[in-house]
Amino acid sequence: MIDSIDLKTQGAWLIHHANKLQTVNTTAFDNIKTAGKAGILLSALSTSEEFTLNQTKIDALAKEANISKLEQKALLDILKANELIDIGQSGIAILGLTTSTTLEHTSKIFQSQEPDKTEFASIILSEKISETPYRREDILAEISDQYKIDATSLSSFQQNIEQIGLVDVENIDDQNTLYFNGNLFKRENTKKIQQVLASLTQDEQTKLIQFNKLLDEKACIESNQAIKILGEQLYSKLSAIGMFDINVVSNEKGEVGFLTKPSSFSKYSSSNVDDAFDLAKAFVSSLTYGMTKSGSSRGNITMIEKLLKALIRGEEVGPVDAIGQDYKVLELKHVVEIKHGSKTSWQGNKRSGWMMKLLKKDVGELALQAIKQGNISEQSLTSLPSATINKYKGPEVNRVNIRKKQVDRTAKDTNNMIMALRTGGF
Repeated sequence: MIDSIDLKTQGAWLIHHANKLQTVNTTAFDNIKTAGKAGILLSALSTSEEFTLNQTKIDALAKEANISKLEQKALLDILKANELIDIGQSGIAILGLTTSTTLEHTSKIFQSQEPDKTEFASIILSEKISETPYRREDILAEISDQYKIDATSLSSFQQNIEQIGLVDVENIDDQNTLYFNGNLFKRENTKKIQQVLASLTQDEQTKLIQFNKLLDEKACIESNQAIKILGEQLYSKLSAIGMFDINVVSNEKGEVGFLTKPSSFSKYSSSNVDDAFDLAKAFVSSLTYGMTKSGSSRGNITMIEKLLKALIRGEEVGPVDAIGQDYKVLELKHVVEIKHGSKTSWQGNKRSGWMMKLLKKDVGELALQAIKQGNISEQSLTSLPSATINKYKGPEVNRVNIRKKQVDRTAKDTNNMIMALRTGGF
C-alpha cells in the first residue's frame, strides 16, 4: 500500500501506467510495466469462476491484450509464482477473480518486484492530480520531499512522466504549468462541473447543461449527437480534460463513438478502480451500438435490462444466429463465451444456434448499473442488439488523441477550464 492508497486503486494506476508505457520505447518504470502487464494478462484470462484454458485460447486472449509471445511466458510464470494459475501440459487453470481482486493481485506483484521510489512516486502523483490540477513545481517538490528524491533523479523523473504521458501537462503562462490527468471527473463531479461552467460563455453553459441532462437520461450518447449539441469546439475542449468518456467501437463499415460519464462506472468507490480495464464501457458501447445502429431482423430480446439480468444470473442467452457475429470484442476480452447450443422454449419448441454466457459477472453488474442510471433500460428493442463490433478503443486513448489535435484557441479554452478546476475561478 502506498500511503493512503489502497491496493485496488494502486493496481488501477499500475494498469493505467503500463498501458502508457506500452506506447513508448523506454526502460523507465520497468517494474510498473511488468506488474501492469501481468495484471492485464490476468484480467484477459480470468473469469468470475475458476476456469481452464487451452493454449490456443491463451494465445488469442494474450494477443488481444497486446501481449507478445515473448512476454506471455514470462508473465505466466509470474502469475504461477503468485499462485494465481496452474500451468499444465494442455493449458492453464486460473482462479475465479473479479476486477477488484485482479487489481489487488497486480499491486502485490508490483510490490514483490522491489520497485524503486520513483515508481511509487509516479503512482501517488497520479492519484493526487486526479483530484485536482496541481502546479508542476508544487507537486514535484511535495513528491521529492515525501520520497527523498534528489535533484538529479527528480529532473529525470519529471522528464520521464511528461514524455511517457503519465501526466497531462498544461502550460497556462510563464508562472503556471499544471499537471492533471483524465480521471478528474470520476469524483466530486458536481463541484467540478460547476467550476468548468464558470469558465464558459453563457451560450456554452447552456449547451453543456442541456447535454448533461440528456446524458443523465440516456447514459450513453453517440458522439455525432454530442457534437451537434455542443459544437465541435466545446466538444473538443471538454473531452480533452476528461469530462466525458469517449468510447469508440468499429467494424468494416467504420468507427462510431459513444459518450458516457466517467462517474457512471463508480460502483463502490470514487476512483478509477471500477472499470480499470474498460470492460464495462466496451459492453455498454457494444449494446448501445446494437440498439442505435443495427437492423431489427435478428433475435427477439425486447429489453436490454432483461438481457443483462439474465446474463448476470448465469443464464445462457439465445439461441440467436446474430450472437455468433455480434460480440467479437467482448469474446476476445473474455467477458462473454459464445458457443453453439440449443434451448427449449416454454411452449416446448427446441431451437438451436449461437448462445452467449457472461464470464465476468462483475462487468455485467457494472454495465447494468451504468445503464440503469439513464433510461436505456426502458427503450424497447425489437432484436437482440446486433453490434458486429471488431474493435474497441477506450476513453483514455481517445482523450489523448483529442488533446493532440487541439488548435490554439481550443487549447487556450482548455487552459481556462484547468485553471478553474484548480482555483475555482481566475
